[in-house]
Amino acid sequence: MENVTIIGTGCAGLTAAIYTARANLNPLVLTGTMPGGLLTTTSIVENFPGFPEGIDGFELMQNLQKQAERFGAKIQFGTVDACDLSGETPQLKVD
Repeated sequence: MENVTIIGTGCAGLTAAIYTARANLNPLVLTGTMPGGLLTTTSIVENFPGFPEGIDGFELMQNLQKQAERFGAKIQFGTVDACDLSGETPQLKVD
């Protein structure tokens, strides 16, 4: 069972997935409409740490997803249509 739901698979979402998976929180990551976020459309990312020569945006996002999955994050295609925070456990309506 997932203990954390992360909405979006951009850099922030996949970084959160890596850290929560490493903490054994079994994250579920919902991709949204554009898996990998906008960086997948960028030909070269020159300001991401660890890549002094830059890296292709699509390749960077693939690497982040592979790393998150390696630690146990579950990636699922889906878009959150609604969120109900009124109860003890948040409820998401996912398309």
